Amino acid sequence: MKKTLKTVALLSVMSLTAVSCQKETLITPQGISENVSTYTLCYTIDGETSQITLVGEVAWNEFVERLIALAEEGHSVSFRQNNQTRSMSKEKVIYTTHDHDDAVAWAVGMAKQGYEVTIDFDEATHTYTCIAVK
Repeated sequence: MKKTLKTVALLSVMSLTAVSCQKETLITPQGISENVSTYTLCYTIDGETSQITLVGEVAWNEFVERLIALAEEGHSVSFRQNNQTRSMSKEKVIYTTHDHDDAVAWAVGMAKQGYEVTIDFDEATHTYTCIAVK
């Protein structure tokens, strides 16, 4: 009886090990395109620089939403696509709005055009000041 139990237990563990070593195949759910954009962003929060890779437009917009939420809390935030190089000509565009969604859309659009975007929020006037530098 002990030998049978040990044998069954050993075979169970070995079969689980064999299954875990199998190559995974990704299945794309219906309705989802395989041509999803991937973005690598360099971002700074209160002077601390980090990098993140985002997959798809939804992830991009949600990330910018989080950065703007941090700006609303008083943090200094900026971001740019990692593949964008900084030019010597410092072209600067300033955009102000009271609308949160408008600030997100503008910031995403400018970053996609190669700008580094900085977002400040004035709590007293509820104004977003978005600065894009190329």
